[in-house]
Amino acid sequence: MQNNLLFELFPLVIFFVVYYISKNIFLATGICIIISWIQLLFCKIKYKKISKKLWISVSLITVLGGLTIALQDKTFIMLKPTILYWIIAGTLIIGQILDKNLIKKALQKEFHLSDNLWNKLNIAWVVFFIAVGFLNLYVALNFNEYFWVKFKVFGMTSLVLIFGIVCSIFIYFTQKSNKVNK
Repeated sequence: MQNNLLFELFPLVIFFVVYYISKNIFLATGICIIISWIQLLFCKIKYKKISKKLWISVSLITVLGGLTIALQDKTFIMLKPTILYWIIAGTLIIGQILDKNLIKKALQKEFHLSDNLWNKLNIAWVVFFIAVGFLNLYVALNFNEYFWVKFKVFGMTSLVLIFGIVCSIFIYFTQKSNKVNK
């Protein structure tokens, strides 16, 4: 269940619904923090463990969301996606430097690629997460709150899904090409 996309997106969906109804980013942030902790507790009870990704996400929403509410400054919650994406990018690049390609580790049971291709795929995700982090900053600093919320929920989620599909197509055709060349 921890790798279920709908389950992972649940706090984001609740954030959007509350924001859409109330137009209050502080209320939406508070509810999102609560839902994120409920999600974390659910994982702990049901699976007896919590993924690092979920811990990081809940920690960021709690700290940055808490600052948003306490200081009544939406900047902190608007920075959360950038910080999260840059943490992911940093983790991927450090893993590769330490010869532990995390993309390969996550997908090697389903796909068989050369180490060179796994490394290229890993770097592609690093570049993507860095770029999307900058894109979030651009939108957060140059557009109004309502636009940023819609971009965060629909735009960034769509970008991640589209990039995942592009990478899947790359893997598919690479595997197909490798089978033909053998």
